[in-house]
Amino acid sequence: MQNRVLVGLSLGVDSLATALKLKTESFYVVGLYFKIHEQATDLEKVRSICEERGIEFHFVDLQEEFQSKVVANFVSSYIKGLTPNICSLCNAEFKIENLLKYAEKFSCDFVATGHYARINNSLIGIAKDSWKDQSFMLYRLSEKQREKLLLPLGEMMKDEVKEYVRLNGYEEIANKRESFGLCFTNGKHYSDYLLERHPELKEFENGKVCDRNFQQIGSHKGFPFYTIGQYKGLDLKERLYINRIIAEENMLIVGEKSECYFSTLRLNSLVFSQNIENVKLNTQYLTKIRGKDEGNFATLREISSNHSIIEFSQRVFAPMQGQDVVVYDENNFILFGGRIESFS
Repeated sequence: MQNRVLVGLSLGVDSLATALKLKTESFYVVGLYFKIHEQATDLEKVRSICEERGIEFHFVDLQEEFQSKVVANFVSSYIKGLTPNICSLCNAEFKIENLLKYAEKFSCDFVATGHYARINNSLIGIAKDSWKDQSFMLYRLSEKQREKLLLPLGEMMKDEVKEYVRLNGYEEIANKRESFGLCFTNGKHYSDYLLERHPELKEFENGKVCDRNFQQIGSHKGFPFYTIGQYKGLDLKERLYINRIIAEENMLIVGEKSECYFSTLRLNSLVFSQNIENVKLNTQYLTKIRGKDEGNFATLREISSNHSIIEFSQRVFAPMQGQDVVVYDENNFILFGGRIESFS
């Protein structure tokens, strides 16, 4: 009897390749389309492809849940002066969680996505295509979620995936321009999106831009619209970079680019993929502070179930409060991850 696998489908090359690949590996593939926008323009095309390939198809309208679990968190984080990695929250609390929920409804044994990451014995690791690696975005998954998860693209390069879809007769999808923005802002810059939803944020206009001595040297449009390391959008006489955001005073502290580099990070909201006993103090681990980051080595100085302090051997550029950090073992599988509480 074939194992049934539920695949999260869109009109993207990665999810389509995932479904087609699993079908060749003797799985019974069930496709599920999440409607998270009012205009689901590609829904009928996805349905049509499933009919062509003999893939059982379902769709569910999850707009309300997506707004409450994902978008609301994104907005509230920026208003608090934090910089969220919203994809890691979305994967753990919305996407994978709903795939598992509907897998049970549709009697599926596994769920699968088009993420570029390896999975082995329920541990998630860096993909073969290190540039496309998305393990960083999956670090918050629980063991229960990881046990049912298949990631067929983890051992493929992006070019291989595109060629695979092309050879299966979907040239147009293989050639689609890749989207790098947030899936819910409709191509808008996040600051425009925030203002559109919360016009009251205009009240933060004319906030102070100060030097390291707290002397005002300019003004800004409101702290939620800026991040550490940014220089664009500051109307100053010289190029200076934001190295601190004081949200409660609507103030930006700026200085030289070199002042945006830090070596020590304190993390909270930890999620462990491996047993905490496997994590060794005063040991260097490959550590990523961004999804597209190749990683740098950092030494673990403190660790508990609630917090961690890590120290990089080379200072890293523009860590931000609220941002995710993921720590990997010697085989490039995730040990644990957390969110930046502070840095120095």
